[in-house]
Amino acid sequence: MSTGTFNMLVNGKMVNSDTSFDVINPATAEVAAQVPECTEAQCVEAIDAANKAFKTWQAVDMAERKKCLERIIKIVEDNVDELSRLVVLEQGKSLAAAKIEVLGLNWLIGNALKIETPPDVYSDTDDRRIEVRRKPVGTIACITGWNFPLFLAVQKIAPGVVLGNTIVWKPSPYTPLSPLKFAELVQDVFPPGVFNVVTDAAPPNNAFNAGAFLTNHPKIDKVSFTGSVPTGKAIMAACASNVKRLNLELGGNDCAIVRGDVDVKETAQKVFNAAFGLSGQVCVAVKRVLVHESIFDQFQTEMVSIATAAEQKMGNGLEEGIEYGPLTTEFQWTKIKDLVEDAKSQGAQVQCGGGTFADKKGYFYKPTIVTGAKEGIRLWDEEQFGPVLPLAPFATDQEAVERANDSEFGLGGSVWSKDMAVANDMAAKILSGTVWVNQHSDITGAPFGGFKQSGIGRELGKSDVDAFTELQTLSLAK
Repeated sequence: MSTGTFNMLVNGKMVNSDTSFDVINPATAEVAAQVPECTEAQCVEAIDAANKAFKTWQAVDMAERKKCLERIIKIVEDNVDELSRLVVLEQGKSLAAAKIEVLGLNWLIGNALKIETPPDVYSDTDDRRIEVRRKPVGTIACITGWNFPLFLAVQKIAPGVVLGNTIVWKPSPYTPLSPLKFAELVQDVFPPGVFNVVTDAAPPNNAFNAGAFLTNHPKIDKVSFTGSVPTGKAIMAACASNVKRLNLELGGNDCAIVRGDVDVKETAQKVFNAAFGLSGQVCVAVKRVLVHESIFDQFQTEMVSIATAAEQKMGNGLEEGIEYGPLTTEFQWTKIKDLVEDAKSQGAQVQCGGGTFADKKGYFYKPTIVTGAKEGIRLWDEEQFGPVLPLAPFATDQEAVERANDSEFGLGGSVWSKDMAVANDMAAKILSGTVWVNQHSDITGAPFGGFKQSGIGRELGKSDVDAFTELQTLSLAK
């Protein structure tokens, strides 16, 4: 299957490089395409172009900046099929899920088009007017993860450019195909230098580490990153070099608390969907479940039944009837296997799944339900980011909330119950950036981010203005 030619976008031009790297199709473990690996000189050119463009772009009226985004809406609509196919090839999700992601770009753009930044007048007297204005930050490095290769980026790019910033985007080395195609499609939308895209291979196979270069470069004014906690920590340290502004949306270990009054069959299906969508590779997926002891056995049986049936719907996302794809990277596939084996060695029990498929070449792991895991076992304490879910019983609501909060993460969480008053009260006690009642993973457009090691700052909703602007207080004499 031909995937075409891929080039980077630097200063308004599509450019190649002397070296390239392979992009692996995780459903086959075979090479899907090759893409250019940027050089240091090309990365510098992108940064310099963004810096130069910022001088004029920040002065362009916001209404004109929004017109650029409006053009992208039509481009996305006209290229849904091509972009979606590339997402499946590089990431592994089903074609239906890929189309949802691509069409979601226009939802993000629509939100950005609603942004307004009127001055906030603090006082206005006969001799002085004091007001607070919003100023763009400058050149922003957007570094994004591989689970939503387009959505995570446009979440940053759309409000970023509307608010007058310029962008250098470095997508994940595992999923650069749809980002580079997107760059090609929107090449002429912005003035040269406003939007740049560079790609590099993953360590240790990269000749040049563009991500590290961007985060350390003095002409990058802000880094907006979505990805793992270890990488986020490294970026945070690098940003100290010139006090770069920073947004980090990192990992999570979301806990779902299922009280004893729920409809077990209905709730089990919803919790399963929230845990195993995208084969568990979602930052706010349910990653551990506390179930009231009175219904634990029944809930476990239902989850095992659902997971066992889901095995038949796991495969290549381009095939008919597939709902669950592979792990995107070999590293993640290996990690999942290690976590399950470690849990088993400490007394946990695999109730279903627990292994790979003999007839599948790619990075597939069977939907797996584990019991007997608890605090101190890696599968319970760490973010697994795969199709494995540990269940544990609890006795009281207070115990459940305390155990949910006993984590270094704090991205999301949920409470499931028919008693809305109790559930809402419990939800408010969970120390996470977003907490749902009787649902999970629903992204509403409200501010999104995490507590503790799940990140710093917020994006989406009104937080976009805070994320991509600086406050300037003006004391204006009359």
